[in-house]
Amino acid sequence: MVHSAAVNVPRALAIAFVSVLTLTGACREPKTPADSIATLDSPDPDERQRAADDLRTESGVAPEAIRPLMDHYGREAVPKVRGAILITLGRSGVPEAKPLIDQAIPAPDRDMRRWAGRALKYWMVANHQMAEGAELPDGWPYGTPGFPPKLPEN
Repeated sequence: MVHSAAVNVPRALAIAFVSVLTLTGACREPKTPADSIATLDSPDPDERQRAADDLRTESGVAPEAIRPLMDHYGREAVPKVRGAILITLGRSGVPEAKPLIDQAIPAPDRDMRRWAGRALKYWMVANHQMAEGAELPDGWPYGTPGFPPKLPEN
């Protein structure tokens, strides 16, 4: 019986540790748009990306976030952060986002093209040019009027 209890102590400690970590994360204050906007200035690119993602919600993007997102997109050097900002701007549906999206669609970087396509889809849904659940055709928009032929895979 003593041996059985000794084996269960580490397991009980592990369960308690996981529980504390879970509760700590669950008790975290939700970020406000102002918090996320401020975090766009973080020196950590992962935090900046998370801030851009946090500004994109099911109900859209807070109006006060549009100008800071536009400003940060123009000076952001890390591709994954630029992509997150572009997707969030697309979700906003603001007219000012469309030229940025259009410029990114033919980017030589495969990831940026994917992010731009996602941003464009969000933008089109926000502007009622596409149904919420609709999918873009494979390779879209390449080969459609105003766009070059589909680029080869990298």
